[in-house]
Amino acid sequence: MASFERPSLNVNMRTWVAMGFCAACLFVLALRLWHLQIINGHVFRDRSENNRLRMVYVPPPRGLILDRNGEVLVRNRPSFNVDFVTEDSPNPEQTVRALAEITGQPADDLLEKLTRQGKRRMYEPKLLLRDVSRDLVAKIAAQRYRLPGVIVSVVPARDYIHGDLAAHAIGYIREISGEQLKNPLYAGYRMGDVIGQYGIEARYERYLQGERGSQAVIVNAAGNKIGEAYSHLALPGSDVLLTIDRRLQEVADRALTGKKGAVVAMDPNTGDILAMAAAPRFAPSIFTTEVSKETWADLVDAKGNKLTNRVTQGVYPPGSVFKIFVAAAALSEGVVTPHERFFCPGYTLFGTRKFRCHKHSGHCSVDLFEAIVQSCDVYFYTVGQRLGVDRIYQYAHDLFEFGEPTGLGIGDESSGLIPSTAWKAKYFRNPEDKKWYPGETLPVSIGQGAITTTPLQIVRGLSAVVNGGVVVKPRIVRKVVTSDGRLLEETPATPEVVRKLDLDPEILDKLKRSMVGVVEDKRGTGHRAALPEVHGISVGGKTGTAQVASRESGIKDEDHAWFAGYAPADNPKIVVAALVENGGHGGAEAAPIAQDVLAAFFGIPDPPPEEAAPRKKKPTPVVEASDD
Repeated sequence: MASFERPSLNVNMRTWVAMGFCAACLFVLALRLWHLQIINGHVFRDRSENNRLRMVYVPPPRGLILDRNGEVLVRNRPSFNVDFVTEDSPNPEQTVRALAEITGQPADDLLEKLTRQGKRRMYEPKLLLRDVSRDLVAKIAAQRYRLPGVIVSVVPARDYIHGDLAAHAIGYIREISGEQLKNPLYAGYRMGDVIGQYGIEARYERYLQGERGSQAVIVNAAGNKIGEAYSHLALPGSDVLLTIDRRLQEVADRALTGKKGAVVAMDPNTGDILAMAAAPRFAPSIFTTEVSKETWADLVDAKGNKLTNRVTQGVYPPGSVFKIFVAAAALSEGVVTPHERFFCPGYTLFGTRKFRCHKHSGHCSVDLFEAIVQSCDVYFYTVGQRLGVDRIYQYAHDLFEFGEPTGLGIGDESSGLIPSTAWKAKYFRNPEDKKWYPGETLPVSIGQGAITTTPLQIVRGLSAVVNGGVVVKPRIVRKVVTSDGRLLEETPATPEVVRKLDLDPEILDKLKRSMVGVVEDKRGTGHRAALPEVHGISVGGKTGTAQVASRESGIKDEDHAWFAGYAPADNPKIVVAALVENGGHGGAEAAPIAQDVLAAFFGIPDPPPEEAAPRKKKPTPVVEASDD
């Protein structure tokens, strides 16, 4: 029987090595496929989708800003932005330089802006130009072949309907900064977002901003949009209704044309700000596009300080307007009676120094009413000495809240300064300077010296005098409403009371009668604030002319002109403070501004030119003097 033997494989070492190598390669390949498809599958899936689909974020329309009567002050308009997707360009720098050539922009500036935006998600657009013209959009579209990766998007931009109306109150929007992005307050914001940077726009940013939308668009190989896959709509921001009256605001703004100063009008019973004007102003619309270095230099120039809200941030010696509050302290403390008379020869001697009255020939014998009506400095020098600086501080600061921000809440607010012996001892280094000398009280008693206030503080303090002794917190927003009408926030009908003054109502009544005399008495310094008699509306107030020295030279500069008043005298509904920097006499320059605002509030038409002409005349030295 035949036998068969199993054949043996004669495999040498080379064959085994080759087989092992092939097996290892297959294992590595399988491992790599597993890593690509299982571990990093989503990454490559996203890349694939981004080659076809792009996620575009849609900025929401900001909420409207309206006046107290529902009239729109700020809205939105369509605008064009130029964005750049660097991944769609084979040579990003070359593309940016081509864009710079077409638009006339400096190429280095555009490249710097591109670099400054840092890393983003792949295929996410970077903003190069904001709010460009339609002509520029047409030029870009005509040369699209030179601009791979450049896209033009339509986004809402801010439209300030009335130009620079109430610019310092409304504020402006601008692109969010890197520092702000690090702030937890701006969680959820992205580089390139525009946010409120000043005024109401900043204070109510979270309400006004809305919620961004998103859109998945289909693009071709060149990155151009050819369709849309899906989208999530942007939610518009909520609307903010102000307490400001647009008509009144226009009058206040116009009255300050060509001047530096401030006008603020408030309802003394509720604290509603009816008008808030500061000059010089700026146009908020300039921030919707790129701000040139020249424009920015003009805005922050020390002489103009266009971005300073002089109503809340400007601090000035109040001049003779402050006499009302010194009189309130003197009557309350009993250091003087309403009918006590002092003789004014045109100056008072303190030691060897003469402190002069604004009327160098003197007012002769005056009581409280006559001293306020004629703004007699000598009377208040005497009253100030009797009170002492600390009692002046006690009433001005502790009762009327001078030296403290009002809490309006639309930006940084200056405190001003009411001096006292404790203040001087704390802030002066030289031992000789720490002591308060009695002679320093005299200028403080007429609103000069170390004392400074803001126009809004003056309005708040005067409101407390005329509304029966209640210091109310000023407010500038009535309510916040969503785009579909839901109420998010509303100011209560009752005012927020900061303090109730512990003052005798008879004292307040005497002060009010004296202020009516300032405007209506033939000897008064505030005639030019009076309304035409035919309308039967009585006005009360106080002029002030504050001496100032130039910061550069220290030499006496032109005086600041003040007027603070209210109407109707028997039932005040509006309090106005007007300040003209270096304007001269309060009765001549500030009182007519207050009259314009009061006339607009009560619907009194402008007088014919021949009747208005006398307001342009310079006052006589007796009536309008250097410190009334």
